[in-house]
Amino acid sequence: MTILVMGATGNTGSAIVNQLKEKQADFSVMATTHEAATKLNLENERIRIGDFNDVSSLIAAFKDTQRIYLLTPIHPFAVTWVNNVIEAAKQAGVKHIVKQSGLKASLDATSEVIRNHAYTDNLIKQSGLDYTLIQPNSFFQNFYANLPSINAEGRFYSSLGDAALSLVDINDVAAVAVAALTESGHEGKTHHITGSEALTSSEHAELLSDASGNEITYIDLPEAALVGALKGMGLDSWLADALGGMITWFTQGDYSLTTNTVEEVTGRKPRTFAEFAQELSYSIEGTKHD
Repeated sequence: MTILVMGATGNTGSAIVNQLKEKQADFSVMATTHEAATKLNLENERIRIGDFNDVSSLIAAFKDTQRIYLLTPIHPFAVTWVNNVIEAAKQAGVKHIVKQSGLKASLDATSEVIRNHAYTDNLIKQSGLDYTLIQPNSFFQNFYANLPSINAEGRFYSSLGDAALSLVDINDVAAVAVAALTESGHEGKTHHITGSEALTSSEHAELLSDASGNEITYIDLPEAALVGALKGMGLDSWLADALGGMITWFTQGDYSLTTNTVEEVTGRKPRTFAEFAQELSYSIEGTKHD
């Protein structure tokens, strides 16, 4: 079985690549250039060059591939890119697409990102190809982006209010995806993936404080202030607005639900945030470890 991982240089994609290596699976990755895939430490023959905007390049990248892992960046062209992948997959003889989406993807969401997930999920379902949808909640690993303010001020910022979210470890998401790519029985399924508990941002701060021995505080911001801060960090206007809208949707769409998907698919319980906090603490200045 030949597997192709798209989005392989991203956070989820690279975790999937690492786990496919561990399983000694027959896989390749798609990248825009060989240089872009350098960090994956793969042989050149495992790297296929393709561009989401260019159907002919996708067809070439998909040659002799049976299963594809599809993850597109948050981007205004995401819908077009998924259409291009479907067209190329059909022409190249791909059998099965495993697509990463988002938990509770809905066409009624106020977030453009979440609506696009739902719309493109439907495109995959209607494609006539075998499919598996991977729908995770947000990731523990997003907290790495908070390290600059945690280390400078002992604070991190968002617009989640007191909403509780069942965040999940990215490696648990990757493990479910790898199962769908390497095993049978996942065809036509949608895997809703969460951690084992729903916590508020203030509760996350408490667990980070416990792990690091430092006082870490969560500061809530209005969406407009958060979007302004993201733009100030260098994000373009569309992406900053899209992320702000998605975070606001998380406070409205009840993302506290928990599922048993990780344990059902992998045979082990998902990692807890307390366990992740210990990992993150090694990057928090002033932490003392025994």
